[in-house]
Amino acid sequence: MATAEAVAETARAFYALLATLSRRGEQEARKVWRELDPADLRGSWDRIGASDRLMAGVGTLQLAAIDQAGEYVDRVLRAQGVDPSPLGDLLPDALTGIASDGRDLDDLMYAPIFATLADIARGKPADEAIASGEESLATIVNTQISDTGRAATDIEMAVEPQVTGYVRMLVPPSCGRCAILAGRRYRVSSGFQRHPRQPQVATASTSRPPKTRPTTSSRTRRRTSSL
Repeated sequence: MATAEAVAETARAFYALLATLSRRGEQEARKVWRELDPADLRGSWDRIGASDRLMAGVGTLQLAAIDQAGEYVDRVLRAQGVDPSPLGDLLPDALTGIASDGRDLDDLMYAPIFATLADIARGKPADEAIASGEESLATIVNTQISDTGRAATDIEMAVEPQVTGYVRMLVPPSCGRCAILAGRRYRVSSGFQRHPRQPQVATASTSRPPKTRPTTSSRTRRRTSSL
């Protein structure tokens, strides 16, 4: 398989794994939300242990996304004929339990409760407000798991001295504004914006010309977690 095809196939496989993890988190979020008492959202959130359940479930999926990100970067580099040689190891605890914007993930996942109650107070029908709250929580969980995988990918690329940048790859469906940026090359330290639920993957790039695929065994990544 040609290098470009191998890299693209590896990126698609990584996205599929990340999407599966995100959907699992979304399903758990919907399950928890539907157990809430519509007449007592705050009280029932505490009674059913919603925060603990979501933090445990999402945390497990974040760890899985982090692990897959490390394997993904390794495979992309090997597909380009580069033997992975990281300068350091990613500590998963640095990315779990934290939202993309830096706040506690627990606080972010509770936000739909406030939004739902505010909608009802403004006169929105309760059933519509509660349905919107469920969608909001599902989107938050889906996005946070995906973002964890992307953040881990960024870190794994940053500690690889052979990586000089990355190429933005889209996995349809994507909007027109995102689609026109497909194939654009970025520095490792540069990020790009994306819309929620629109799949976009960074593929590590090296300035080295392709060479014979190495026969040495893949490095063993040491990851430490308190879980």
